[in-house]
Amino acid sequence: MKKLVFIFLFIVAFSNAQESPLNSKKNEFRVDLLSIITYGKFGLSYERFLNKKFSTGVNVNFSNSQKTKDNFDQGFRNNLPLYEINPYLRYKMSDSAARYYFAEIFASSNGGDYKEITRLTDSNTTGYYTTEKSKYSDFALGGSLGYKMYFKDKIALEFIVGFGKNLINRAKSPDVITRVGINLGYRF
Repeated sequence: MKKLVFIFLFIVAFSNAQESPLNSKKNEFRVDLLSIITYGKFGLSYERFLNKKFSTGVNVNFSNSQKTKDNFDQGFRNNLPLYEINPYLRYKMSDSAARYYFAEIFASSNGGDYKEITRLTDSNTTGYYTTEKSKYSDFALGGSLGYKMYFKDKIALEFIVGFGKNLINRAKSPDVITRVGINLGYRF
């Protein structure tokens, strides 16, 4: 009987020793470094940890890239994404609190500028072409996979890859929404 009590106490002590200080920190802010460097897009994320396996959050992206604007103005692309608001739900697939894989589902409210070349006719029935610009907004659903690691129980480094599909205004909006990033964050 003493052996069983000792084993039970050892298991309880060992399981409590494995409790990470990260589990008491429920909030995290992150900045997407990859988007800033490669796309000129500013991305900021907030994540709230619900328990050891689930978290929820929102990611906001704003684009202000001169190269993307030039490609849009010169006709190399017909839409110019300007913003995305992406709420998400994550599931942690690993047991470690400091390094783990995760899967997420997300929704995306996104919008920007759209341009198309249209043919018009004047009163003499002579046809000519013009470029018409308009705004678009759309809603997408998608999924992502990622890997997150913590340094000193508060600095987060996250790698994420995901895709979603726009559902409402598909004639003007991009077909695919991407969630690709290298994020640096702080958990508190």
